[in-house]
Amino acid sequence: MKNRKKILLLLIGICICILLFFIVQIYAKYITSTEGSTSLTIANWNIKVNDLSIKNNTDISNSIVPVFPGNEHISSNVIAPSAEGYFDLNLDFSSVDVSFKYEITAIADENSSVQDLVSIGYSIDDGEKIIFENYNTPITEVIELSSNIKTRKIRIYILWNDNEESQTMNNSSDTLSTITENPALFHVNISFTQITNI
Repeated sequence: MKNRKKILLLLIGICICILLFFIVQIYAKYITSTEGSTSLTIANWNIKVNDLSIKNNTDISNSIVPVFPGNEHISSNVIAPSAEGYFDLNLDFSSVDVSFKYEITAIADENSSVQDLVSIGYSIDDGEKIIFENYNTPITEVIELSSNIKTRKIRIYILWNDNEESQTMNNSSDTLSTITENPALFHVNISFTQITNI
């Protein structure tokens, strides 16, 4: 009988040890913690205008090349009253990972010797020439990420406005602009804004 009690106590002791082992294991699962970090890829926003990155508000003045084809009364690559020309803006947004809107304004610079320079229209990717209802109308377009469009060639048409009803300068002012030391300047502003769904 003594042996039986000893065996029974030994079995009870083993059961208690096994039970304590499982309780400790179960308790440990509830207090276990972990930590870590993950690397997130930031969307690209690297737009180029005429091969210049505008990330740091780059001045693109030297990359804008006006073309004035001339006609039978005006030499090419010069301006005079009624001269019409254009310049191209080649936008490359192949390194952009978001939808965005661009807006382009093109007007005579406030320091220009010729204040009658106006933008009269534009074309996209050598398409149809779109004439503005009013001079110097901003050009805007939304580029959706899903469109897979990666480049745009925008040709902006400009004119030395010699229309008496809408011009700023008269014939005397036109003549004076040829002897001033100030050049004829055209100001181009391009803004890009991310489009978000809010």
